[in-house]
Amino acid sequence: MKFKTLATAIAAATVSTATLAGGSAMADGHMGAPEFKITGDVTVGYFRDSAGDSYFGGNGSEVIFNAEQKVGGITYFGSMTANVADSKPGLGGGDISTDDLYVGFKGAFGEVRMGDTDNGCDAVDTGWVVDDEFISHNSGGCAAGDQNNTTYKGSRGPVTYAIGYSPDVGINDGGAVAGEDVVSLGIVGKIGPAAVSLGHEIAGDDSNTVLGVSGNFGPVAVGIRASKFEDNDTDVGYTAQYSARGNKFYIGYGDVNDDANTLFLGYQRSIGSNTTFITEYVNTDMSGVDDQYAIALKHAF
Repeated sequence: MKFKTLATAIAAATVSTATLAGGSAMADGHMGAPEFKITGDVTVGYFRDSAGDSYFGGNGSEVIFNAEQKVGGITYFGSMTANVADSKPGLGGGDISTDDLYVGFKGAFGEVRMGDTDNGCDAVDTGWVVDDEFISHNSGGCAAGDQNNTTYKGSRGPVTYAIGYSPDVGINDGGAVAGEDVVSLGIVGKIGPAAVSLGHEIAGDDSNTVLGVSGNFGPVAVGIRASKFEDNDTDVGYTAQYSARGNKFYIGYGDVNDDANTLFLGYQRSIGSNTTFITEYVNTDMSGVDDQYAIALKHAF
């Protein structure tokens, strides 16, 4: 596959450049002090899911670990997010799961990440402009997923581009597409007041093409994303957000088909510098799917 060969070549060339630069730096003794940071948030609220089950407790809480060290002109880093879910009465106990778990390095050549991280399409995708927390739609976006990726991201002037490769590891092991390697590409730039992105994902004989457009007009941000997977219909997602004086009002609509269109609404209010009140609502046309809502309080640290 030509795209697979290209992705492998770019990754190999970048790793070789970084290794040489890093090795020279260590020989010269130009090594920065390691940095380690812990951030995250704790969220508790009242939630109702698409099956009609409701509960009060923790949801969406996370702890983020970030570490990095500069060696010469290269910065090496690692990051892991631990998602914490509270126990739900009658629905099972709580658990801790990992997300966005990756290592990488960056410098004048760009950035390389390996692990659970955005693929080449997601890394530069635009068109999603709302700060939703719990429930929304995913219409119009990249589809291959963020697991098991090696992604390179670089820029030239006002244009940012990315390419990613995800090997076939099987769907039960977190593979994006069962039985297929996935190559993903993306590019984003400015056209007048708007940011425009184009992404493409390839898995065997299948492919997904994504177009995104977003812009800001004072306190209002608007965005649209459209995706077409092979011979299927085009899925379109719309989002908009108004932000002012510690308030955020946002809305989104996912145009999938006549039976699965989704509307969501949300509001957030900042209370001090680290605490936020959040309420969100989602309605989906799909038969057998209940309306969802969330009312919660989040404290960041």
